Amino acid sequence: MQVTTEIGNRHQFVLKKALLIYEDQISRREQFVTVHDVLREGAEPHAPRLGPGTLLTTAFLKHLCRGLERKIRTVILPENVLICASDLMVWWTPGRLHRMYFSDGAEDRREIEGRVCPHPPLLWSVRHGRLSLRALLQAVRPTAATELMIAPYWNTEPSRGDVCEGDMRRPRETDISNILQWEEGFFNSRFTHPSGMGKLTTHSGGFIGLWTELVGRERFPGEYLIPARQTLQQFVGEVT
Repeated sequence: MQVTTEIGNRHQFVLKKALLIYEDQISRREQFVTVHDVLREGAEPHAPRLGPGTLLTTAFLKHLCRGLERKIRTVILPENVLICASDLMVWWTPGRLHRMYFSDGAEDRREIEGRVCPHPPLLWSVRHGRLSLRALLQAVRPTAATELMIAPYWNTEPSRGDVCEGDMRRPRETDISNILQWEEGFFNSRFTHPSGMGKLTTHSGGFIGLWTELVGRERFPGEYLIPARQTLQQFVGEVT
């Protein structure tokens, strides 16, 4: 069997130790673990054998955990970054002007294809490489108690804010150096369809009516946003 693991930098890894877990067959509660060296001398080619075992110690576990830790550079966070962790990045952006792009479809979307529209302030979350999005009523740094709004976009699920990425170009990793790539990847991708159940806007014309009205305007009207009925703290807790 051939197994390939992509780690990032180029390394050559060889099998050195093995862990064996023993469990009581009756209670299935009592367990212990032994650590074994992997021996190659005197073994068949490509068939290493296990050496004598020793009980697993906390010192060995600490050593193993240190080897598994991702090395993270110490950086100064920009003002718009709210959370920066190994598996989670959350930031916000003020409103902006940007073109809207759509997949081929009905005549109504052709009227706004490639046209510049104002967009609301947005809250961005990337966890484990998956993008989620909410809108903000005000262009100020949100707090844990800030009430969020539904992002008024196709391909964005209203109840959780999960983005169906489709043809979106996205970074392979997430850190503060490629935040702009996530933003541009979202805005430069093509909106194709509604995602999930629920309304995206209070506009009487729905999604198409909203963005048709906004073509050429300078500011996104907050009255067209729908409350997401969650705070920033709740949103961060829900994004998995």
